[in-house]
Amino acid sequence: MKKSRKILLVTSFNLKWEIGWYCKTGFEKIGHVVAPFDPKGTAHPVEEFFELLNNFRPDILIHTKDGLPAEVLAEAKKYTKLVMWYPDSVVPGYIGRYVSQCDLFFTAHEGLLEVFKGMNPKTFCLACAFEPSYFEIGEITKADREKFETDVTFVGSLGSSPHYLGRREYLKRVISEGFRLKWWGPRLPRKFSTIPLILGPLGRAYGGSLTGGGFIGGRDFALAARLSKIFLSFDAFPGLRKSMSDRLYTAVGCGAFFLCLRVDGIEEVFTPGREITVFDSEQEMIDMIKYYLSHDTERREIAENGRGRVLAEYTYEIRLKRMMEIIDRELYN
Repeated sequence: MKKSRKILLVTSFNLKWEIGWYCKTGFEKIGHVVAPFDPKGTAHPVEEFFELLNNFRPDILIHTKDGLPAEVLAEAKKYTKLVMWYPDSVVPGYIGRYVSQCDLFFTAHEGLLEVFKGMNPKTFCLACAFEPSYFEIGEITKADREKFETDVTFVGSLGSSPHYLGRREYLKRVISEGFRLKWWGPRLPRKFSTIPLILGPLGRAYGGSLTGGGFIGGRDFALAARLSKIFLSFDAFPGLRKSMSDRLYTAVGCGAFFLCLRVDGIEEVFTPGREITVFDSEQEMIDMIKYYLSHDTERREIAENGRGRVLAEYTYEIRLKRMMEIIDRELYN
């Protein structure tokens, strides 16, 4: 039996659907003791961090992003093992300071493995996952159906960053073809240039109305995934190998019929046509939406197959068990 370890988990716990809560639950399910710490949730993060470090005396400090200055984490490394799990597909300039000082570093995206190995040879790939306990639905009400039932759902940003702009065009095409769309996420940027977009069909599809929308997580996310006929997804960098966000695992784990722009290597994670569906062009997306909206049984079967795959292989309990196997092998043998 593997040893139970004390883990100081430094990440965001601001929202109940933050990755920090999923990790805490996953580590506890496999028998470890976790102390959560959110640097942005306290007025004196450095002082309170060192107080917790001294009192809790963790075996391992695991952090996910730049919640504390690099020099603070470097000091903490004198007292514990330092591990970082970085979930993003963007490599900011400052990140090298964090990566290089870790005892172990994990990237969620296989396409970035060699980049991060150049900063730290002790780099491994560990993808995101799904924590089902945060997405329980219970009874589905009439109000739930009115809010979330639709032909096509999209959850994510349609901001002005270059890698988001293409999503707008895909979604406008969905609407122009006559499909009912609802999307959820940050509001469209309030700029003079985006006024026509906000007041147009895409703006009106925001959560079903101009006053709706917003971030959704937990039960609301699960309802959107379950009650929409098609859950549409566009990862930011589809050419980056296995750079799928945690939205893939979460939506499929919640029972969504998942239709996405193909990401390099995704077929090694889910079987297209059996557990998810993928497209390579705007027209292929439209053709697949038309097909699956008229083939209910096939659509539901694919959604159920995908959900079964996630629960069997891609939960945080399973993923973090793998992380601890690597940590034990690399840091304690």
